[in-house]
Amino acid sequence: MTIHPVRGSGACEGLVDALRAEFGAVLAARILEAEALDFLWDARISERYLGQHFGWDFEYCDDGETDLSRVAILSFLDGSWHAALCLADGDGAAVALLWQHRCDRREDALAAFERAV
Repeated sequence: MTIHPVRGSGACEGLVDALRAEFGAVLAARILEAEALDFLWDARISERYLGQHFGWDFEYCDDGETDLSRVAILSFLDGSWHAALCLADGDGAAVALLWQHRCDRREDALAAFERAV
């Protein structure tokens, strides 16, 4: 299993700040929670391919032919570290968030990222 560093642009942090300024902290937190997959995927610092995903009739795959990959990601978003497991399609776009773990320390998130299967 190979870990690939991904260059984060920092654009997500600016977007989080803009959400807070426009909608307030409470509503911005709800938006972040509802759109966690997109924010975490865009804010990822590292990713690790875990293999092809089998055995799930996934709602976003209308044709039944779409290959999905399991990808562990390490992200820094909204002042916290996150380890997560996502499903990505053949174009490299995240389509589902299977789990996420929020950590205060980078070391804890990195340990969760490395344990992901």
